[in-house]
Amino acid sequence: MEKTTFPDLDQDAMIGDKVPNRPLRFAINKIKAMEYIDLWYFTTEGCKEGSQAVPTASAAFSILNTETGVTFQPVDSAKPSKKAIIDEHLTWEQLMTARHTFIATANQAGWPQGSTQSFAEFYINLESLKADGKNPRALILYHAVVRRQWHEMLKAGDKPFNPSRINQNLLTDLENQIRDHDHEALQRQVSRLSQC
Repeated sequence: MEKTTFPDLDQDAMIGDKVPNRPLRFAINKIKAMEYIDLWYFTTEGCKEGSQAVPTASAAFSILNTETGVTFQPVDSAKPSKKAIIDEHLTWEQLMTARHTFIATANQAGWPQGSTQSFAEFYINLESLKADGKNPRALILYHAVVRRQWHEMLKAGDKPFNPSRINQNLLTDLENQIRDHDHEALQRQVSRLSQC
């Protein structure tokens, strides 16, 4: 058996000022498999749950079939969080916070650089659109549609599109849907108030 060697200690280095975000093992496994996972897992709330999920010696394990054979994994790593929020229901702040951890996790998982770079540019473009006055709810919905469709194409074996290329027609359609929904909700509320 080969002995593990460690690099020399950097005597001048110290731990960083911030504790790095650590998503749940479930989310990391999904990212490693390049499968869709709600962005919530990479928010502050999702990472807080991940940092609290410390495996114990008495943890239960399940058998997982892989390309290289059978392996054991902690049961907790196969479970989604009961607190997870779908992308459509994230706040703008959650989306902007989670993007950094999502991209860093994808990089660590070995995603192609072109994919992670496109997603980084995608988030920059969304931020720019919000600064230009676009409805944040429409941008959140657009984000959810783009990420889900990108992963569906990947899963189907199709070459996925570049998420950083903003489809203005789709974004306008989503803005109109939100406006129509809000208008209908307001009319229902006015109708109820007039009946009182």
